[in-house]
Amino acid sequence: MGIGMKPEFGEDYIKRERESVIRQLNPHFLFNVLGALRIEAQTDADIAYDRIYDLSKYFRTVFLALEGRENILFREEAASAVSFLNLEKLRFGDAFTVYKDFGTEDFMLPPMSVLPLVDNAVRHGLLKGERKGAITIRSRELPAEYIVQVEDDGVGFDAAWFERMPGCDGPEAGGLRRVRYRVEHMAKGRLDVQSCPETGTVVTIRLPKTER
Repeated sequence: MGIGMKPEFGEDYIKRERESVIRQLNPHFLFNVLGALRIEAQTDADIAYDRIYDLSKYFRTVFLALEGRENILFREEAASAVSFLNLEKLRFGDAFTVYKDFGTEDFMLPPMSVLPLVDNAVRHGLLKGERKGAITIRSRELPAEYIVQVEDDGVGFDAAWFERMPGCDGPEAGGLRRVRYRVEHMAKGRLDVQSCPETGTVVTIRLPKTER
């Protein structure tokens, strides 16, 4: 029940992918997490222990992507995404709530497919709002495909504008196009974006089933 389709990788593609992964290792994020861990270690050693483990899982996924692994189990990618959210909650407290709704976890997808979407939802959606928000990661198995969704009720954006700007990838797009490219070329899948200002965003990844 995995994804077995392999893209043709050129040197330019590999270089762009590694640059994208390196950007995920945001020094500002890491410095803030380490500072929060230092404080937590003085007040609650058990929580600090758990968050250090979260940090190691986050690093593991990022470094596996740097090594060029083509596909990983969803459960690995999802664990890293949840670890990232735990670290963000260590920094921002009750600014948002995390929900997990995993109907299935044993399928393959390109690395760095879910983690950037979660990062994007927190950074560009939830933390820009003036109220407490929520983020949900869900997965489903259908007869012909697997579905992964990252949903937030943050500030949202004009999804129609996003679709009208081919090739735009950067702070405005939040890296969504890079994830779309990876899903399309590494898994023959599809990424759909639904968003509306002041309503929130739902990003859906659809991965066709193939024989192992």
